[in-house]
Amino acid sequence: MIFDNKSISEITDQELKNLVGNQEENLWIDFKQQDYHRDSTDPDKYHREICKDITAMANAEGGYILIGIREENKIARDFFHVDNAASIAQSINAICLQYIDPRIPNLEVEPYSLTWQNRDIELVIIHIPASGMQPHSFKWKNSTNFVKRYEDVIREFPVSELIPDLLVRYQPPFMDSIIGQIRQIESQLASILRGTRRERMNSISSEDNALDADEASELIRIMELRFNEIISDQPYYRILAVPKELNQEAVETRSENIHNILQNPPNIRRVGFGVTGIKKEDMVPSFEGIKGRDMYGEIILLKNGFLEVRCPLSNSHFQWMHEKSRLSTHWLYPHVVCEFPVSFLKLVKAIYEASGINPNVFIRQEYHNLVGFMLPRMVPSDPFFLTLENEKDIYMHSTPIVSEQIVDLNFIPDHVAYDLVKDVYDHFGLDEQWIPFFDENHNFTLE
Repeated sequence: MIFDNKSISEITDQELKNLVGNQEENLWIDFKQQDYHRDSTDPDKYHREICKDITAMANAEGGYILIGIREENKIARDFFHVDNAASIAQSINAICLQYIDPRIPNLEVEPYSLTWQNRDIELVIIHIPASGMQPHSFKWKNSTNFVKRYEDVIREFPVSELIPDLLVRYQPPFMDSIIGQIRQIESQLASILRGTRRERMNSISSEDNALDADEASELIRIMELRFNEIISDQPYYRILAVPKELNQEAVETRSENIHNILQNPPNIRRVGFGVTGIKKEDMVPSFEGIKGRDMYGEIILLKNGFLEVRCPLSNSHFQWMHEKSRLSTHWLYPHVVCEFPVSFLKLVKAIYEASGINPNVFIRQEYHNLVGFMLPRMVPSDPFFLTLENEKDIYMHSTPIVSEQIVDLNFIPDHVAYDLVKDVYDHFGLDEQWIPFFDENHNFTLE
């Protein structure tokens, strides 16, 4: 362990200085340049982030959190002076006492002063000793949260580990009562976790950092709230993919390879009705990842592997030559309905393979605000086909069409896309026979 699990008073200046340029974040050490972020719109987030980091280490093997060290690529690079270090240390200690249960024995939170390159530096050091009181939880917005540190990432504490730890803590006195107590603990734990997940989902906001999401469901909820703020009552198409197991650094969104894939996605056709790619000058980097616009909509790629494409259905892409057809209603052009998910899934596969992502993948396709839209009951022979209205093919429901799949990375984009397309046709009351551009093996046939 770093510093041999010494108390803060035993750590020397030289030991701290030796971290710079040498020490990488790992299971036992975490670097933070400044104090935890305070959000005036959500004061509770400050204590959540503190408790999350500290309980995660306490539930693993203990360690140190050093506030006042700038890291780059997870390696300590320099010291950074922390204003009001003593006040911050006092605040963190009070938060831990109030929100962490059970209290972490011998937890230390102290300011620390040293001189570095002729500068007087103030740090805050948090020492979390290895705890015999695991599992520790923390309260946030009426939910009970269990997390654990694995290497340099934090994940929800697995139930398979929680139960044995709870049994050790409570130490059943008689063997014949163990089974009953296990069942009681399992029941209580399941109830806590259900309530925790429910409360957590209810407390999520569009302003939350998407990279802080521990589970795919939380991440999807954050991005859903952001999407809903944009679309209002507009007709919109949305398709997304996210790894079932999240890793904050899954995709190097600054790499030239990823940029090349986004600029030149592996589409079926050079000129088609799908994801066309982001021009280099339209790429906008952010701390969460990268986004930009292609010919028809917006593309969002986050560092944790979340990929989303969203397009307004008012775009001529989805209503090709509508004004020149004989239709008075809005309509979905079958070329786009069929080709868009194929092109998106090819992009997903290319980015995930380039990034070494290999868990199961959650796929979701959504059509929003479709009331009055029609999906023609025919196979179009060219983009300028004319057709007549058929009232049976008009979508008259206010609910969105949402189609979901969970696949592994060996998925075949054409086949998964076919299932998504079939679901759309089902919602319009159309049988499979009306789905164009796929052969009997569900392979996309347009070239």
